[in-house]
Amino acid sequence: MGLDEALRLKKWMSFSRIGESAEAISGGFFCLGTNLYVGTQAYNKNLERDDPLAPFITGVYWAASVAALKWAYLDSDLPATSDTSLATPPQELLLGTSGTYSELQHQIPKSGNRIFERAEYSNKGLFLFKELNIDGFKYLFFENKNKPKERVSVIGFSLQTE
Repeated sequence: MGLDEALRLKKWMSFSRIGESAEAISGGFFCLGTNLYVGTQAYNKNLERDDPLAPFITGVYWAASVAALKWAYLDSDLPATSDTSLATPPQELLLGTSGTYSELQHQIPKSGNRIFERAEYSNKGLFLFKELNIDGFKYLFFENKNKPKERVSVIGFSLQTE
């Protein structure tokens, strides 16, 4: 399955319907191909856990590495290291930029009251990532300090409910 196909999935679609063999990562995340992942949940849209079609797909992610995905979404004890910058995201996700923090920050809409930039910390108080929210996509960066040339390590897209 390619990125275009993954982004067309519906939120409450059963993971089994994508017809691919996927590698389980942990915490409901599965690898579909090189740097392409989906997140799932065990319950359906009515919050019922015994649905035979479970798990259900809730998000699509590009990540520079499995370590980057785990650090961002699974509260891993091991931080994603600088090797996560070696993989390059697909151009269609980069909004005409090279994927650096400063370039993507300039893509943030200039109007509205929504929060488009934030930082996330673990339950243990460890810095996890900086996040830019642009057009429904979340761009994650792992450096605690402001480094304008830092490249994106994870791009996530929550799928819409039906």
